[in-house]
Amino acid sequence: MKKIYLMIFTCCTFAFNSNAQDPGVTACLNGTNVQITFDLLYNCANAPGSLSGMGSIGFHSGHDGWSDVIAWDSSAAVTATNDGADAFTWEIDPATYYANPVASIINWVHNGGPENPTTPWDNEGKTDDATATGCQDFSLDISALPTCPGSTNVNEVVLKDAISVSPNPANDFTNFNIILRNNKEVSIELFDLTGKLVENVINSYFTKGLNTINYNSSDLNSGIYLYKVVSGDQVNSGKLIIK
Repeated sequence: MKKIYLMIFTCCTFAFNSNAQDPGVTACLNGTNVQITFDLLYNCANAPGSLSGMGSIGFHSGHDGWSDVIAWDSSAAVTATNDGADAFTWEIDPATYYANPVASIINWVHNGGPENPTTPWDNEGKTDDATATGCQDFSLDISALPTCPGSTNVNEVVLKDAISVSPNPANDFTNFNIILRNNKEVSIELFDLTGKLVENVINSYFTKGLNTINYNSSDLNSGIYLYKVVSGDQVNSGKLIIK
């Protein structure tokens, strides 16, 4: 019998509350857009260089643990604009900015790329690391954001559970990574290409946040399988390739 190892991590690691401790970051929802202002006065003291006085700074970001990274110098990347007092603001619609339309957590750092493209990381913008003597990337939970003043379209924001599988292709194991909006029952089933059920991977109750299910796939033959993840009333499916 295969062994299934379950590791549950709550969303508090990435939650906006961690940024609430950083007085330099304010955020809100402007319709479907996330709007962020970063006050350089509160930049991590150990961050390299200085972004002060720059008209705009780079926004290097990803989502849900740095998936679908949009590099600061990508043609699709936004920049954060200085208001004249070293407070930099940027705004994106996560559903269209990233390849994965179910982004829940935004991860990012700033750099001086727009003004110093040859040495962009000589100047960085990060938050303080509360558990170590250093700096760490910014992160925020979109679902925790308030509505921006004057915004009337916040109901357009629809957040879904996020599902990813890695490694894929897999050898002896793979991880089902599930970010839940609420506590709920989750089931994972694995099928072959004919639609025959291969295995009920798990059926259990999970808490809100990031949950990682480590699945031992060593007994599976090489080939393509289909997985179905049911979380509450949401169904996600995809392909799992076994080498």
